[in-house]
Amino acid sequence: MDENYKSTTVVIPTLDIFIHDQWELTKGITAPRFSIVDNVYPNQEFQVIIMIGDYEIVKGKISVGINCHIENEEGHTVSQNDFERTLVADLEEYIGFILLPELPQFNFGKTDAEGEYTIVVTINDANSGKEEILKSKISLHTSSPNKFIELEGELEGWRQNYYLDPKPNELISYYLQSMDEIGMNDNANIQFYVEALNNALFLIEDIDQLLIKDELPQKKRNAISLLIARSNYRGPDLSGFSKPELEIHHQVREEDEGAYNPLLEEALTHPTELDILWSMFFANGKYENIEKIISALSYTEGRSIEEVKNAPQADMIQYAVGMASSWSLGLNGESHPLIKTYMIHTVNKPEMSEHIRSELITILENTEEE
Repeated sequence: MDENYKSTTVVIPTLDIFIHDQWELTKGITAPRFSIVDNVYPNQEFQVIIMIGDYEIVKGKISVGINCHIENEEGHTVSQNDFERTLVADLEEYIGFILLPELPQFNFGKTDAEGEYTIVVTINDANSGKEEILKSKISLHTSSPNKFIELEGELEGWRQNYYLDPKPNELISYYLQSMDEIGMNDNANIQFYVEALNNALFLIEDIDQLLIKDELPQKKRNAISLLIARSNYRGPDLSGFSKPELEIHHQVREEDEGAYNPLLEEALTHPTELDILWSMFFANGKYENIEKIISALSYTEGRSIEEVKNAPQADMIQYAVGMASSWSLGLNGESHPLIKTYMIHTVNKPEMSEHIRSELITILENTEEE
């Protein structure tokens, strides 16, 4: 390859799970923001963002072969970490960067040696005959990622920005701190950690080792049991739990099967459900959470506070949910640019009702003034 050649392809290892939301919904509004992961642990899944910026269009079509694999320091391919696809698309003209629709998902096993590895991406453009090879580094650590760490920064600030730069190695320490500051009765807070753990289930073995050491007070052991019971983990029972603890753990898991999920409901019925949706957004950054919150703006259509004062209680609560939705979108939109971007995307959807569009425009205008 020409030494003066400058690549236009981007290769980024990441823990982001809402990449396509950002990429597809922010076009023409803002540039997407992707986090980069430098260090991973055994069984931790990560993705490789591949954005192709140089390709040739022939008769309105592109045809690009992509190979992505991981090599150790000796240059040998790591087993089960090999991805190969051919990207064929109909294009009328050059449209800039193309995000590979299916991102490579990799993880290291327990037998892989600790050290530095290389992500190797090879791009072959069938139309132009050009080949491009790009490399990115990532390090594997086999030591426990969840030893008690000295926490820096305020708890809520860490939680609200987790989706921007996931740090699973800090997750359990912050969860246990939240038990001290917030307690086990805040469903929205716990749901945040449940969602974050669902995307980092490699931590389960480390959590088990924490339980085996038996250094946690019973209250925090109970909190760990609740967290795992509500998560998607369905593997063997953790050996660190005592028999009585396991009995309670199984009971909580059975009770939580089919638990309420605001995303699956046709309508929201209480303002606390908004708190759960916000917690899930802070954990994963997905548009579906904001979309559901926005949908509640419809509950204020054709109503006023004076009219609902004498309405049935169910109508009063629904109106309150709509008002809380508007307030929370404005408040969080001030400090989270992605929320503003999602609102702008919704405003531009042709099928959106005029009431919701008008409400969102008012929220966005007020946010700009702030």
